[in-house]
Amino acid sequence: MYLSIPTHDLAWLVQTASRPIPARSTLPAIQGCLIEALSDRVVLSGTNLDWGVRASLPAKVSSSGSLVVSAKILSDVVRTLPPGEVTLSLDESAWALIVKAGSSQMVLNAVPADDFPKWPEPAGGHKISLAASTFRELVRIGATCAVSNPARPLWGACLIDLLGGELVMVSTDQFALSRAKASMETAEARAIVPANVLQDLARLNLKDKDTEDDEEQVSLELCDGYLYFTSNNISCFTRLIEGQYYAYEQVIPKTFSSTAKVSTEAMAGAASRASIVASEEDRAMRIILDNKSQTLTIRAGSAEKGKMEEALPAQVEGEDIEIWVQHRYVLQALSKIDSEDTMFGMTGQVSQMVIEPVHDEPAGGAVKSTFVIMPMSPKGAF
Repeated sequence: MYLSIPTHDLAWLVQTASRPIPARSTLPAIQGCLIEALSDRVVLSGTNLDWGVRASLPAKVSSSGSLVVSAKILSDVVRTLPPGEVTLSLDESAWALIVKAGSSQMVLNAVPADDFPKWPEPAGGHKISLAASTFRELVRIGATCAVSNPARPLWGACLIDLLGGELVMVSTDQFALSRAKASMETAEARAIVPANVLQDLARLNLKDKDTEDDEEQVSLELCDGYLYFTSNNISCFTRLIEGQYYAYEQVIPKTFSSTAKVSTEAMAGAASRASIVASEEDRAMRIILDNKSQTLTIRAGSAEKGKMEEALPAQVEGEDIEIWVQHRYVLQALSKIDSEDTMFGMTGQVSQMVIEPVHDEPAGGAVKSTFVIMPMSPKGAF
């Protein structure tokens, strides 16, 4: 194996392929990065067995070959290399990777590629294509309520629901729920995917290095217990979580007895101030809608810290109502809303509250977001 590639390209390959590789593991094979030199490209792969990333870029390949080298050591080496060309070659007599850049030469211990875990390949499943920006937005909204909980794996998962004409992503910890949906032609299928994997995929630099076009297409394919993700230079897989996901459609109210449209910025500021004086134990915040005064009032307080009250101008429709919710879920939802105004929908003191952005004319391919917060029991007089 002998190849030459710009240092910045090698750095991108190593950084991308190393994402799934664990810092510590009892299995040495998954701490390594597989390097494959093909006819005109170099491919780097990394996996922790549950998910994996394979990244490739063009390179000047004089001799093809493959090997596995420590991902951490290779990353540390590449980070210190000067700009310019770097050559990678295999010393078969010692099974070592020789890294040359300028006057620097390093020899890194390597093992044969046969020691690397087998990479699963799709065999014809449900496949859809969408813009990379749409995928990122679906994940940004849809994975909002996922939390890590080893005892409840579905809390840390995101449901991908293909409904024929829509792609929906949902996450919930059963106290709050987030849903993102976008219109597109799909088959009808469901998959439960680890939310942290989707978030890592969304953070990947998917752009082709020679273009500034942010509308690169990506594809998702569901097949044989895996989700496969593909872009121009990246392909990934992740194992699906087995089980039945929550019936999220039943949690989202279809109608409301009261609604309020309020400034997103003003509401976020008031909720932040409520979080300062709210009880550390229950984090409760009271929201009051008043149709006559056209206000949305926030109250919070605790015996240890004090109390606050703030009335915000709002477009209130329906009956007067008040509800207790945890401020962190309100702030979590508002942090993902980019519209000037936000709609709060309520159907009663002990029913779910819905938060949605207010858009005058939603774009046809726009991602639509919905956040649902479960109410708390009424708390005292604040």
